[in-house]
Amino acid sequence: MKAQSLALIGFSALVLLSACGEKGEGTSISITGNDQDGKPAEASMDGKTGQVTLDLPGFKANVTLPKLKLSGEDLDIDGVKLYPGSTVTSLNIADGEGSAHGNDSVRIAFDAPADPATVQAWFAERMRAEKFALTEAPNTLSGTTREGEAFALTLAPGASGHSAVTLTVGGK
Repeated sequence: MKAQSLALIGFSALVLLSACGEKGEGTSISITGNDQDGKPAEASMDGKTGQVTLDLPGFKANVTLPKLKLSGEDLDIDGVKLYPGSTVTSLNIADGEGSAHGNDSVRIAFDAPADPATVQAWFAERMRAEKFALTEAPNTLSGTTREGEAFALTLAPGASGHSAVTLTVGGK
């Protein structure tokens, strides 16, 4: 069952990564998919509490682990890291096989320590250097990665001159 394997791998990764736990709020992570019968499977970690939940057809588990905090240096999308000094607030991985929408996707929400225009210009420069196909609009970048995956980056003003950013790769 692909979704069960995905969720178990995700759960194992959460357990291993949680060893890097920090005080304060961490990164929330979720991995979702479906088994061959279309039944949902999910592994998740709450960044505020460290609560890990595994919900598979026929198996459920809840444990509390040290919190995990991902930074911009921890993630790379086809050669493009997140804006320097960014803190990942959530990471969602969806296995689209067997689901109604049918596409895998990754969604990263993060706080970037600069205003939206500065962050957007920074990403546009690096994405072009990595051969992404780009379309720009105010507070938005979209297009395809050099590997041909669709992506969308949206920005909004955050607290203290920061930006609230969401980057989605894949999906429909």
